Amino acid sequence: MTKKQIKKIKRYGIWAWVGAIYGPIIFWVLFVNLPKVEWKYVFESNKTRVARHHQKAKDIGLPGIPYWRNTGTAAVLYVNEEGIAYAMCGPDFFCSKKLNAKKGTHYLPIAGGAKRIKSNVIFALNSYWCDSYDINNSGKCRSGGWVNGSER
Repeated sequence: MTKKQIKKIKRYGIWAWVGAIYGPIIFWVLFVNLPKVEWKYVFESNKTRVARHHQKAKDIGLPGIPYWRNTGTAAVLYVNEEGIAYAMCGPDFFCSKKLNAKKGTHYLPIAGGAKRIKSNVIFALNSYWCDSYDINNSGKCRSGGWVNGSER
């Protein structure tokens, strides 16, 4: 074989191999996951997100947005638009014997209310609480909130 014939043999570089191997994988991941994204909420501002969560809570009949404490307990606070926090009477929040004995669900306002730290995190009762509509995994807020009880 002459030198011209040797040069004509096509050789593939490393990036051609990377593209050939990872290209179909990336395409498949995008093909499977992109239809699951709720595009109408991707570019939503924090103010409209909180307003949408308040409306969602009103439609269900709750006194406000439910927030979960980042502990092993299932304690839930409900915070309305004015920042007043409500707790559901029961094992996590003791109201009074008379109110706890009544049938149905009862909510009692918490003294001091709640202070909003971020759009999805509040501070009330000496601990941090995460918006239950905005939780990605158990005990984790989605948009840079706190994880495992400590604020980032």
